Amino acid sequence: VSHGNEADKFWDPVYAAANRAAMDSSVDLDFARYDESSTLTGQGGQEIVDWMVDTIEKMCTGDNTVDGMFSTINDVAVLTALKANCLANGIPTVIINAGGNLAQESGNFLHFIGADDYNTGKDAGEKLLAACPTCQRFYCLDHCGGCTSWTDRCRGFEDAVGDAYGQTIQIDDSSEDAYIASVESVVIGTNGTWGDDVGLLLGTHQSMILFAEALHNKHKKVKLAGVDTSPGLFQVLGDDEWLWGTSQQPYLQGYYPVQMLANTIRMGGQSLQTFNLETGPTFVTEAPEGQALCNSDPFQSCVADDAQKPETVSHLAGDEPSPGARKLASVTTRFVSAALR
Repeated sequence: VSHGNEADKFWDPVYAAANRAAMDSSVDLDFARYDESSTLTGQGGQEIVDWMVDTIEKMCTGDNTVDGMFSTINDVAVLTALKANCLANGIPTVIINAGGNLAQESGNFLHFIGADDYNTGKDAGEKLLAACPTCQRFYCLDHCGGCTSWTDRCRGFEDAVGDAYGQTIQIDDSSEDAYIASVESVVIGTNGTWGDDVGLLLGTHQSMILFAEALHNKHKKVKLAGVDTSPGLFQVLGDDEWLWGTSQQPYLQGYYPVQMLANTIRMGGQSLQTFNLETGPTFVTEAPEGQALCNSDPFQSCVADDAQKPETVSHLAGDEPSPGARKLASVTTRFVSAALR
């Protein structure tokens, strides 16, 4: 189960990878994706949280429970649902992408696969301090309404820049004007003027890039650093105002949990003892080009189908799976959204 809705292209390689891993591991995967087009502006939206909690309860209780579960934790309510329904029923559970610290503190989850959000913010703050010595104030722009990922990123960012930290800005990303107004109300409202150079840490969804570009056009003394990547970010990397994005290798966050849960179940509960399996962050200062993009790191601008071409696994092209594959499929038949069903 994840908070990655249909409109958020970051999640395309995660879902493509999970589907590919399910085929490679001969398991059934139910990885539902929240279908919304306009009602939410952030990954922490209450509608998604409620949907995740309901999905987890259905997957881990009753007569049709899954054999393994993987999920993001973007809200404490999701953590509670996983503990009460999945862990309590002995279902091995892996956390991906968000909520690693909460999962580790709670105990009993197998792994966290992703980039530590606090360290992402802290590394970004240290790098931004060095890259913009003329910046007097630094702000973290939270576009998802206090979800765990951005809360932790902004906390790490604040710890890195210290006394130069302005504050976390809860931005309104409903429109360009609203975005700019929400930033200005804090920066100008606090200082009386935009003043000296300002450093901003922000998300890199396509709309965020466009809004940040508009902000820069109005306030030239701003340096922009992104978390994650997008086709829009790749178009502006190299411009003076844009310093970098970060990669957390989302493809790995989809592939590894399916494969690891399948192996854990088939091997009688054996698993790696390392809890944090870090997929990032790394800093991206220029856009990869062509096939090098997909070969090195499947960002969301890659075509998802390229990640799961059937010719790379013979039985996906219509051939019968090997007897060994059929045996494995009979041992573990169900994984879920993640749940290995």
